[in-house]
Amino acid sequence: MTRAEIRGVIVLCILIGLGMGVDAILRYRDRQETIAYFKPIHFEVIYQRMEAEKKKRLAKQYPKPYYFKATWAPRKQDDWKIDMNGADSLAWVALPGIGPGFAKRILKFKDQLGGFYQVNQLKEVYGMDTIWVERYRKRFQLGTGVYRKLQVNRLLWQEFRHPYLPYAQAKLFLNYRKQHGVVKDFDELSQIKLLDMRVWERLRPYLAFDP
Repeated sequence: MTRAEIRGVIVLCILIGLGMGVDAILRYRDRQETIAYFKPIHFEVIYQRMEAEKKKRLAKQYPKPYYFKATWAPRKQDDWKIDMNGADSLAWVALPGIGPGFAKRILKFKDQLGGFYQVNQLKEVYGMDTIWVERYRKRFQLGTGVYRKLQVNRLLWQEFRHPYLPYAQAKLFLNYRKQHGVVKDFDELSQIKLLDMRVWERLRPYLAFDP
């Protein structure tokens, strides 16, 4: 390329750069003008004034005792009960503080357990507030209770799963069963060496010893 062509290319690049810069500046100014036009703070002030005027109108329209009773008096809690093992997600969502996500989490944990056998198990749901459980304890009923048990003498190793059962304990038990055969009852299970009985006592409501 000749020097003249090189200079021409340089000038062209400069002009393109200037054009892009001017365009960016104009776009920025347009956005700022749009934001300034809407004035969100101004609209928020107007909204607050409208809400205040609405409350004043209601206060004038209704007698004062009725108005404040309707607005501020705490509602009495319903005395209906919820079946922890039979309720669906809609029933759980009806409880104060339980949304669809939390209801799904409760149902999933219940299914993993094979059913709740006591109210305190709700506290084991991930994210559950202990205070909330105690507050609404009278609402809960166990219904049918545990509906799926671990058949300790029948299940294969890949089926021997439960949230309360660590893999190491399951492996120890299955090795014992392989060598000694059927375990008749929980008393016999409690005699197996190396088993952590704190684990198995917690798991006890979910065990079945059918041959």
